[in-house]
Amino acid sequence: MKNICPVCKYDGLLNPPYDNRGVGSDEVCPCCGFQFGCDDFLNKDESIAIWRKHWISLGCKWFSGKTLPSIDWNAEEQMKR
Repeated sequence: MKNICPVCKYDGLLNPPYDNRGVGSDEVCPCCGFQFGCDDFLNKDESIAIWRKHWISLGCKWFSGKTLPSIDWNAEEQMKR
């Protein structure tokens, strides 16, 4: 089973973003930069929606300089998942 970011739908997270109790993994999505358990501290669903809107408004730019996207990465296609 793939670990998918609920913000950008990136499917290469190392860990599930949340455990069965809803606690964030503290992992940072290399695609959108959202940190589970930190950026969503007050309200998970609202924070995810706000972060997604912000990421899209900035042009869906890849966040990480260490983990690079595949050559054929396409943010629009990824978000359709």
